Amino acid sequence: MQMKVIDPTYELALVSPFLLQTLADVVADQGFDAASLCRGLGFGLDDLQDPAQRISYRQAVVMIQRALKLLPDRGLGLWVGDRNVLGTLGLLGHVLSLCETLRDAFALGIRYQHTTGGIAVSSVEEASDRIMVEATCRLPFAEVQVFAVEEFFASLMVYGRALAGPDFRPQAVEFMHVAPSYAQQYQRVLGPDVRFGCRHNRMLIDACWLGVRLPNHHPLALRQALALLEQEATEVHRKIDLIQAVERAITRDLTRGSHIEKIASDLNMSSRTLRRRLTEHSLTFEALLEQVRRGRTLNLLANPDWSIERITEEVGYSDVRSFRRAFRRWTGMSPSAFRTEGSTPA
Repeated sequence: MQMKVIDPTYELALVSPFLLQTLADVVADQGFDAASLCRGLGFGLDDLQDPAQRISYRQAVVMIQRALKLLPDRGLGLWVGDRNVLGTLGLLGHVLSLCETLRDAFALGIRYQHTTGGIAVSSVEEASDRIMVEATCRLPFAEVQVFAVEEFFASLMVYGRALAGPDFRPQAVEFMHVAPSYAQQYQRVLGPDVRFGCRHNRMLIDACWLGVRLPNHHPLALRQALALLEQEATEVHRKIDLIQAVERAITRDLTRGSHIEKIASDLNMSSRTLRRRLTEHSLTFEALLEQVRRGRTLNLLANPDWSIERITEEVGYSDVRSFRRAFRRWTGMSPSAFRTEGSTPA
């Protein structure tokens, strides 16, 4: 399945390894080879043990789709989310545990959610008698969207109970997709009132929970942790802004090879400065160039009217042999074989 229009963030390496490590654990527990989820993606299961590691949305999609093929119609997102702990949110999880009330925890969770490396985006709306936590997934694959909202709400149950106690439960949970064959799994994880075919993916929670005082509240420790979290959030934004600026410049110059001197000039800096700024975020220009080439290639291959030779030129390779070598490094197969099989790549 190919994506026709790629969101600029789709190639960014922002997804947390915790989500994908848990996914691999679930697959392994069901008797399958979890290492196969990473095949051809440029990393292995051991790399997911590093909390500083970040995976691109494209790579995460491949892992999720492969897992869903191994375990179809099981509620895989529910299984993964149900295994989470507050610590999988990283520094944000620590901050939430130090909040005074659940209302404070919700507010900070929404504000700093981009630091967690999740694949769902959430918002909170408060009414007089309840709050509504809405989740969306912008990745343009229906099965991944279902997985993402399943995982999000199952995780939210874990976090809510970790913060407010084992009695925490929602009034209802609504999903946009139709009731699946495993609908009873939703009730097991989320409670008895689960609704399908709704206008939103959201959890409805009685407003009385917002005032619940959390047992580990510590004002000084909270201020210190928040200062660190704000620093982390700023770095994430800077990284995203820098990557997107560089990738846009590379894309504009792709057919001419996208040399760093030209890209740096387009961004009003020297190549040395650009390399230094990328290094500050553990990035290299060469890795971003290859990432853009890979994304462009995979989209062009979806069009049978584009020959391999034409694609080679379009993505800035000097000859077909170099292009084929790079493509095999990305996917483990030749461009022609990939096009024939119609696989979803890394």
